[in-house]
Amino acid sequence: MADHETPADERTELLAGELHERARALIRLIQDPPGLTRPEAARTILGNLAQTAYRFVKLSEHLDVFLDGALDAGRLQHERGDDPLPSVLKAHDALIRATEQSMDLAESFRRAQGALTVIHGTEATSPDHAETETPLDEQARTAATDVQSAAKDFPRGISDVLSDPGSAPPTADGPRRAPKPPPPRREM
Repeated sequence: MADHETPADERTELLAGELHERARALIRLIQDPPGLTRPEAARTILGNLAQTAYRFVKLSEHLDVFLDGALDAGRLQHERGDDPLPSVLKAHDALIRATEQSMDLAESFRRAQGALTVIHGTEATSPDHAETETPLDEQARTAATDVQSAAKDFPRGISDVLSDPGSAPPTADGPRRAPKPPPPRREM
């Protein structure tokens, strides 16, 4: 492996670790006081989670392409000296399944978001939330501001945007086509 590849790999690994930590922080913000107070925030979060799940599809595809290229170039070896092909094929199959599950997850988040387009909060706030002060209050206020900013990006419900509830979300280039699972690469 060339020296210039190591820092990129380390940055990539750190970013994947940050994703995990960001998900953990989001869970804490939602379940700890004051938690969510507006259904509009839940709708925005669901939209962002759907977009993240769609990104997992691309991540899975890119990881599979990397493994395929590394295998074809002879840059992979098994720790016991065995042929790496069976292990890479197992990873390939698991990545195909992850791609399919990510698409299902994204669509489920989109459907949940769409279902909430008709739901709005009342003006009254919960008495439990009104007097609760926690160290996360500043983070919650920042998150609420971010939610308000992000809500501007979601002016219409998902059902208004998509003509067919089973279709994928549109992109700037037009409707997104559902990715096809990669074909099997090799026979064992």
